[in-house]
Amino acid sequence: MDACIRACMECHRICLHCIIHCLTKGGSHAAVDHIKIMMDCAQICATSADFMIRHSEHAKHLCRECAEICRQCADSCGNHPDADDHMKQCAQACRDCAAECEKMAA
Repeated sequence: MDACIRACMECHRICLHCIIHCLTKGGSHAAVDHIKIMMDCAQICATSADFMIRHSEHAKHLCRECAEICRQCADSCGNHPDADDHMKQCAQACRDCAAECEKMAA
């Protein structure tokens, strides 16, 4: 569980950082759908970590949803036509978090 909490918190941090980066860059980086999935990802990661820290009975369910949203965010960042280092780092953090959350949800 500790590895999943760490992955969620790191993904939360990197998504927030990437949101600011993309908004600053503007253009396609700041597309509404792209920003929204990063916001969703950051929030579900923070919420999932919180539920795990509290040993909530709902943590597994949230981790399942977190993994799904992380995969969508990884696709949005990693497959962006102008993906730069910040977005590639975000995509990797999302993939790592999705993998850890899938383990937790099992």
